[in-house]
Amino acid sequence: MKNVEMFYFDVDGTLLDNDTHVIPTSTIKALNKLKEMGYLVGLCTGRNYQGIVEANIHDLIKWDGYVLANGSLLLDKERNVVKEIFISAELINLLDAHVSGPLLLEGKENFITKEPNKPMLRAFKHFGIPNVYPVKKYEAETIYNLICYNYDELLDEHHQIINKHAKTMKDQLGNTEMIPILSGKDYGVSVLNKHLNIDLYAGFGDGENDIDFLMHAPFSVAMGDAVDAAKRVAKFTSKTVLEDGIEFALKHYGVL
Repeated sequence: MKNVEMFYFDVDGTLLDNDTHVIPTSTIKALNKLKEMGYLVGLCTGRNYQGIVEANIHDLIKWDGYVLANGSLLLDKERNVVKEIFISAELINLLDAHVSGPLLLEGKENFITKEPNKPMLRAFKHFGIPNVYPVKKYEAETIYNLICYNYDELLDEHHQIINKHAKTMKDQLGNTEMIPILSGKDYGVSVLNKHLNIDLYAGFGDGENDIDFLMHAPFSVAMGDAVDAAKRVAKFTSKTVLEDGIEFALKHYGVL
């Protein structure tokens, strides 16, 4: 791993502990040390830019690149757009018409389509989102990522349409997250690497949305409490966030 050119880190459950929403001091020191040693360090997260600001991750260090919204929004170190992919308006309108609860739509700004229900409020509390987002009608805004809190209300005929337009995955609470079918963290990393002329990289993650990303990274680390599927594909399973898992993995590989 010492020859790695760039390190990519997921946010929730990797940099940030899911329960306390704390970033361990050891993690902050490790990130700064990587920068001092000349490595490039980037984010690879399901959150959009608004989401990393809410998590106080945006200015943790000077990031060298951003794979955001599960690979639907790619930014360089100056936060210039490298590539962006949008969810189709047809899909969003379909979902909004056939589920009773709200959709969380993540674009340039986040908003919800109906008044928040219990699953949404539980998710906001779990992810440390400080305030409920504005409630407004979807009017063909550019959307990178969405979360549906009543996915089980949809019929088979709806699933067929969804599968034409989007990839689906579960968040940490079992809510259904959707991204454009041509995106994904692994895709986003490959595009950003090409833009940055990066060949050898390492990835750290914990969730279902990290599986392909970890599977294809030359070096990959699943956190100690990652989902089993992420652990199975990662090259190494570390300790948990609060057990200094990032520092532990970097020391395991002799980087620190």
